[in-house]
Amino acid sequence: MSTETDEFKRYICKVCGYIYDEAKGDPDSGLAPGTRFEDIPDDWYCPDCNVTKADFTALEPRAETADAGAAAMAWSAGAGAADPDAVVIVGGGMAGWALAEALRERDPRRTIRLLTADSGDYYTKPRISNAFARGVAVEDLVEESGPARAARLGIELMPFVRVLDIHREQQRLITARGGVPYGQLVLATGARPRRVPFPGGAPAPLAVNTLEDYRALRTALEGRDGSPAHTRVAIIGAGLVGCELADDLAAGGYPVHLVECAPGPLSGLLPAPLGDDLVQALAGHGVQWHTGATVERIEPVAEGTQRLALAGGESLEAEVVITALGLEPNRELAERIGLACHQGIEVDALLRTTDPTIFALGDGCEFEGRLRPYVETLRGQAAALARTLAGEATVYRPDAGVVQVKTASLPLNVCPPQTSGGEWIEIASDAEGRHLEYHAIGQLAGFALSGRYARRARELETRLGGPVADTRTRLAS
Repeated sequence: MSTETDEFKRYICKVCGYIYDEAKGDPDSGLAPGTRFEDIPDDWYCPDCNVTKADFTALEPRAETADAGAAAMAWSAGAGAADPDAVVIVGGGMAGWALAEALRERDPRRTIRLLTADSGDYYTKPRISNAFARGVAVEDLVEESGPARAARLGIELMPFVRVLDIHREQQRLITARGGVPYGQLVLATGARPRRVPFPGGAPAPLAVNTLEDYRALRTALEGRDGSPAHTRVAIIGAGLVGCELADDLAAGGYPVHLVECAPGPLSGLLPAPLGDDLVQALAGHGVQWHTGATVERIEPVAEGTQRLALAGGESLEAEVVITALGLEPNRELAERIGLACHQGIEVDALLRTTDPTIFALGDGCEFEGRLRPYVETLRGQAAALARTLAGEATVYRPDAGVVQVKTASLPLNVCPPQTSGGEWIEIASDAEGRHLEYHAIGQLAGFALSGRYARRARELETRLGGPVADTRTRLAS
């Protein structure tokens, strides 16, 4: 057992990115500040995604902030820049950093370079959508500065650089600071929020996908006079991010309107009963729903307020407007150099593109016709690709694709079925949640869990593909 004189440590959930800080504890779950991780009961669950403490791993101590400008200057000096066998990673998000870390563990000597258009500071993106109610400051979302992380891993970071072109025959990137040779290139270019122009003359709505986006949202919310109750928020899109932001901001005291063109939230992911439950849970915390509704115009009105005109004649007003209409993979660079792309950058079982020296992973890559923009997926991709780049060709085997919906009002874990012709079966339902399973040809092909039942996700994941015998209530498929 730790002593009181030990330095407090932090642990990160490998599934959703939630961080347990021993100094802060988890008071909502009965863990007082100062509770050591090793002293947490085994039946404690991650507050965001309901996995057990076995799915947490220790975080490195927070490093001293390094000067990103100095790091960029050092890079332009060309230290080791001529190594033609280098692994070059384009993208400084979670996928790029996960690969850099996994590859360094397997190959302590290979030159690894990471190029990114921003500072490269490391943070876990899922924490953004529920940081407000938790009182997490923007600066506290950064786990490690980019230069400090690069120094710890022994890689070369090139921050604030945009890749202009890739000369595939010469295996060379073209940047504003000169050419960068590669032996193997990895595109971890991620995805961006889908933008839809709205007529009416109002400023473009905010979108939240990066730390800078979140900083802009916090500035918009906190820059107004008065309490949160006087700042109305309209969110267009009730998908994963839209629902999580609505729940988070409503918990922070903001009046929230949630506009969705589909009949309910998370269309295509949630079975109808869970969609209805989520609507009720968020409404119970003050979220005003507008389902089956389409925004036709957004017009500025007096004192920084905007009016959203909906099809059918309804309108609503808000001081802050956010769009959460899904993500679009950043595939333009890959398309420009002739790599096969469809929804995202197409890869094979080795995460290799149609150029054998170029690989891709993360939100922007498409494997077996699917995009998989989830934390657990990118970690699995990084682990497999690191082995391949280290000389041990390793086939990427996708995880089950469990989606964690971090709505504190109603936690959800959903494994969407990858087959048709089955039925949703209600296994259990009570005031504390639901347990639904998708049965196809006598096998467990998916599940949807809410409330206290969300904690069964890991157990059910191990049973996928196994036989089932159901005599329970059938729901409409």
